[in-house]
Order: sequence, then C-alpha cells, then structure tokens
Amino acid sequence: MRIFFEGYFNFFIVVCSGLVVISQWYLENIENLVPCNLCIIQKLSAQGLFLIYLLKMISPYFKPLLDTFGLLVILLGMAAGGRQIYLINLPKDQLPQGLCDMPFEVIFNIYPFFEGMQKVFLGSSKCAEEDWLFVGFNIAEWSFFFFTSMMLISLLRYLFIVLQGLKYS
Repeated sequence: MRIFFEGYFNFFIVVCSGLVVISQWYLENIENLVPCNLCIIQKLSAQGLFLIYLLKMISPYFKPLLDTFGLLVILLGMAAGGRQIYLINLPKDQLPQGLCDMPFEVIFNIYPFFEGMQKVFLGSSKCAEEDWLFVGFNIAEWSFFFFTSMMLISLLRYLFIVLQGLKYS
C-alpha cells in the first residue's frame, strides 16, 4: 500500500498540474487572455507544483523538503485564487486601487519582495474581471478548486501513511 501512495501520488499531482499548465498556456496563447498579477501568481504556483513533484518523482533525494515546498506553493496558489474570488464578488465601487495594471516584473523592480507581494495581493479592478467561464465557474474559482484539491490529496496521503504506522521518508 505504501508503494501506491509513494509512486502514484506523485504521478497524479504531476499529471493534474501539467493539465493546468497546458490550460493556462491555451488561455494565454489561443484565447488571448491577458493574466492579471494574481493570475500570474496562480500560474507560477501551478508551474512550480508541476516541477516540484516531477523532481520528487524522478529523484529519491530531499523528499520531505520537496513536500514542504510543494505545500507552500499550494498555499500560495490557494491564497491568490481565494483573494481573486473575493475581489470578483466585491461591488465595483469597493474595489481597491492596487497595482494589477502595472506589469508583474515592474512591481518587484520597484518594491522589495514582500512589499511587492502585498501590493499584488491588494488587487484592483483588473483582477475582478471575469473574462472566461467554463461550466459556470471562472478561472479563479477553477484555480482555487485545483489548489484546494491538491492540498486535500496531500493531507490524505500523509494521513494514510501515519495510520499505517509507517515512518514518512
């Protein structure tokens, strides 16, 4: 049973995050949607998740460290998706005047990293636009669902390992 959770779990995360990365590429390059700064954070989080679990699947070294990075990336993606859902549901007159109109790289050239992240998470009216829907949900809701499901799957995996009395390595 441990082999199932060790091997197939990583493969499942890599496939799911790979599908999300391909979907993001499609929306940018085929549908010509321009991502806001919160969308860029979600995009980078999905790409990071793909690379972390691909590396974890290939290499037997540093598995606990890669799992920690994976969970941090998932939390960052969940936070960005949740903030964007919140901004979408705000009335137009209550939207903050953030820096979503400024290019992502420029924000981090002007501000230190954490202050730049604070400015990005503040959001603006551009982050509250719903340009694309699939089965009644917008991109931010799909992103939040993806990161939440990856978090739940990760936690279930650790729970099964602990309940079997196995040591995580």
